[in-house]
Amino acid sequence: MLAGFSLPSGCKRTCLVAVIGNSDNETFLFGSEDFKIAGLDGKISLSKRYVAGILTVDTVADFLPRKGPLRQRRTGIAYVSNVAVREKFRRRGIGKRLIAKAEAQARSWDCRAIALHCDLNNLGAIKLYKGQGFKSIKVPEGATWPQPKTAPDVRFNFMMKLLNNTAAS
Repeated sequence: MLAGFSLPSGCKRTCLVAVIGNSDNETFLFGSEDFKIAGLDGKISLSKRYVAGILTVDTVADFLPRKGPLRQRRTGIAYVSNVAVREKFRRRGIGKRLIAKAEAQARSWDCRAIALHCDLNNLGAIKLYKGQGFKSIKVPEGATWPQPKTAPDVRFNFMMKLLNNTAAS
Protein backbone atom coordinates (compact mmCIF):
# COMPACT_ATOMS: atom_id res chain seq x y z
CA MET A 1 0.00 0.00 0.00
CA LEU A 2 1.17 3.53 -0.69
CA ALA A 3 2.19 5.41 2.43
CA GLY A 4 -0.43 7.83 3.71
CA PHE A 5 -3.34 6.42 1.71
CA SER A 6 -5.80 4.21 3.51
CA LEU A 7 -7.99 1.84 1.55
CA PRO A 8 -11.50 0.61 2.27
CA SER A 9 -11.64 -3.01 3.38
CA GLY A 10 -11.21 -5.44 0.48
CA CYS A 11 -9.86 -2.81 -1.94
CA LYS A 12 -6.45 -2.79 -3.59
CA ARG A 13 -4.24 -0.04 -5.04
CA THR A 14 -0.84 0.16 -6.64
CA CYS A 15 1.20 2.88 -8.27
CA LEU A 16 3.00 1.85 -11.44
CA VAL A 17 6.17 3.73 -12.34
CA ALA A 18 8.03 3.78 -15.66
CA VAL A 19 11.74 4.48 -15.26
CA ILE A 20 13.81 5.12 -18.36
CA GLY A 21 17.56 4.73 -18.51
CA ASN A 22 20.17 6.30 -20.75
CA SER A 23 18.69 4.71 -23.86
CA ASP A 24 15.09 4.36 -24.99
CA ASN A 25 15.46 0.58 -24.88
CA GLU A 26 16.21 0.65 -21.16
CA THR A 27 12.70 1.11 -19.70
CA PHE A 28 11.52 -0.51 -16.50
CA LEU A 29 7.96 -0.80 -15.24
CA PHE A 30 7.34 -1.63 -11.64
CA GLY A 31 4.68 -1.24 -8.99
CA SER A 32 4.74 0.12 -5.47
CA GLU A 33 5.63 -3.34 -4.18
CA ASP A 34 9.03 -2.98 -5.84
CA PHE A 35 10.25 -0.06 -3.82
CA LYS A 36 9.64 1.87 -0.63
CA ILE A 37 8.36 5.33 -1.46
CA ALA A 38 9.38 7.09 1.73
CA GLY A 39 13.05 6.18 1.50
CA LEU A 40 13.24 5.45 -2.21
CA ASP A 41 15.36 2.46 -1.26
CA GLY A 42 14.15 0.30 -4.09
CA LYS A 43 15.25 -2.78 -5.94
CA ILE A 44 16.79 -0.56 -8.61
CA SER A 45 18.91 2.52 -8.37
CA LEU A 46 17.45 5.69 -9.85
CA SER A 47 20.88 7.21 -10.50
CA LYS A 48 21.26 7.95 -14.23
CA ARG A 49 17.62 6.97 -14.74
CA TYR A 50 14.50 9.10 -14.89
CA VAL A 51 10.92 8.58 -13.79
CA ALA A 52 9.25 8.89 -17.19
CA GLY A 53 5.67 8.06 -16.26
CA ILE A 54 3.30 7.02 -13.52
CA LEU A 55 -0.16 5.53 -13.20
CA THR A 56 -2.34 4.50 -10.27
CA VAL A 57 -4.72 1.55 -10.51
CA ASP A 58 -7.11 0.49 -7.78
CA THR A 59 -10.34 -1.28 -6.95
CA VAL A 60 -11.68 1.48 -4.70
CA ALA A 61 -14.32 2.51 -7.30
CA ASP A 62 -14.69 6.09 -6.04
CA PHE A 63 -15.46 7.30 -9.57
CA LEU A 64 -17.89 4.55 -10.52
CA PRO A 65 -21.62 4.89 -9.87
CA ARG A 66 -22.77 3.10 -6.74
CA LYS A 67 -25.24 0.24 -7.10
CA GLY A 68 -28.52 -0.59 -5.45
CA PRO A 69 -30.61 1.29 -2.91
CA LEU A 70 -27.76 1.14 -0.38
CA ARG A 71 -25.38 2.68 -2.93
CA GLN A 72 -22.85 -0.11 -2.49
CA ARG A 73 -19.32 0.14 -3.85
CA ARG A 74 -18.91 -1.69 -7.17
CA THR A 75 -16.59 -4.67 -7.27
CA GLY A 76 -14.71 -6.37 -10.09
CA ILE A 77 -13.79 -3.13 -11.84
CA ALA A 78 -10.31 -1.61 -11.63
CA TYR A 79 -9.98 2.16 -12.01
CA VAL A 80 -6.99 3.94 -13.57
CA SER A 81 -6.07 7.42 -12.38
CA ASN A 82 -3.18 9.85 -12.19
CA VAL A 83 -1.71 8.85 -15.55
CA ALA A 84 1.23 11.04 -16.45
CA VAL A 85 4.15 10.72 -18.85
CA ARG A 86 6.86 13.40 -18.87
CA GLU A 87 6.58 15.52 -21.97
CA LYS A 88 10.06 14.67 -23.28
CA PHE A 89 9.24 10.93 -23.05
CA ARG A 90 5.84 11.04 -24.76
CA ARG A 91 5.10 9.14 -27.99
CA ARG A 92 7.58 6.40 -27.05
CA GLY A 93 5.11 3.74 -25.94
CA ILE A 94 5.46 4.40 -22.21
CA GLY A 95 1.75 5.17 -21.78
CA LYS A 96 0.82 1.97 -23.64
CA ARG A 97 3.12 -0.08 -21.43
CA LEU A 98 1.73 1.50 -18.26
CA ILE A 99 -1.85 0.77 -19.38
CA ALA A 100 -0.91 -2.82 -20.32
CA LYS A 101 0.69 -3.31 -16.89
CA ALA A 102 -2.41 -1.83 -15.20
CA GLU A 103 -4.60 -4.29 -17.14
CA ALA A 104 -2.40 -7.18 -16.04
CA GLN A 105 -2.64 -5.97 -12.45
CA ALA A 106 -6.44 -5.75 -12.74
CA ARG A 107 -6.59 -9.30 -14.09
CA SER A 108 -4.48 -10.53 -11.17
CA TRP A 109 -7.10 -8.97 -8.88
CA ASP A 110 -9.80 -10.92 -10.80
CA CYS A 111 -11.36 -7.75 -12.19
CA ARG A 112 -13.67 -8.18 -15.17
CA ALA A 113 -13.19 -4.60 -16.46
CA ILE A 114 -10.98 -1.55 -16.18
CA ALA A 115 -12.21 2.05 -16.34
CA LEU A 116 -10.91 5.61 -16.36
CA HIS A 117 -11.89 9.22 -16.96
CA CYS A 118 -10.10 11.15 -19.70
CA ASP A 119 -10.09 14.92 -20.22
CA LEU A 120 -12.10 15.58 -23.39
CA ASN A 121 -9.46 18.10 -24.50
CA ASN A 122 -6.59 15.60 -24.25
CA LEU A 123 -6.85 14.12 -27.74
CA GLY A 124 -3.55 12.25 -27.41
CA ALA A 125 -4.78 10.41 -24.32
CA ILE A 126 -8.14 9.60 -25.91
CA LYS A 127 -6.32 8.16 -28.93
CA LEU A 128 -4.07 6.09 -26.62
CA TYR A 129 -6.97 4.63 -24.66
CA LYS A 130 -9.08 3.88 -27.75
CA GLY A 131 -6.02 2.23 -29.31
CA GLN A 132 -5.77 0.02 -26.22
CA GLY A 133 -9.40 -1.08 -26.60
CA PHE A 134 -11.20 1.31 -24.24
CA LYS A 135 -14.71 2.39 -25.27
CA SER A 136 -16.47 5.62 -24.35
CA ILE A 137 -19.42 5.01 -22.05
CA LYS A 138 -22.35 7.40 -22.32
CA VAL A 139 -23.62 8.49 -18.95
CA PRO A 140 -27.40 8.02 -18.88
CA GLU A 141 -29.37 11.25 -19.10
CA GLY A 142 -30.15 12.59 -15.65
CA ALA A 143 -27.58 10.35 -13.96
CA THR A 144 -25.08 11.89 -11.60
CA TRP A 145 -21.96 9.78 -11.79
CA PRO A 146 -18.95 10.74 -9.68
CA GLN A 147 -16.36 12.89 -11.46
CA PRO A 148 -12.65 13.39 -10.69
CA LYS A 149 -12.03 16.50 -8.63
CA THR A 150 -10.18 18.95 -10.87
CA ALA A 151 -10.79 22.41 -12.28
CA PRO A 152 -14.54 23.06 -12.64
CA ASP A 153 -14.32 23.67 -16.40
CA VAL A 154 -12.69 20.30 -17.21
CA ARG A 155 -15.07 17.84 -18.87
CA PHE A 156 -14.41 14.11 -18.87
CA ASN A 157 -15.03 11.13 -21.10
CA PHE A 158 -15.74 7.99 -19.06
CA MET A 159 -14.04 5.02 -20.74
CA MET A 160 -14.09 1.30 -19.97
CA LYS A 161 -12.59 -1.91 -21.29
CA LEU A 162 -13.75 -5.46 -20.60
CA LEU A 163 -10.90 -7.76 -19.61
CA ASN A 164 -10.65 -11.37 -20.56
CA ASN A 165 -9.09 -13.09 -17.60
CA THR A 166 -6.85 -15.42 -19.57
CA ALA A 167 -3.12 -15.15 -19.04
CA ALA A 168 -1.93 -11.86 -20.49
CA SER A 169 0.75 -9.38 -19.60
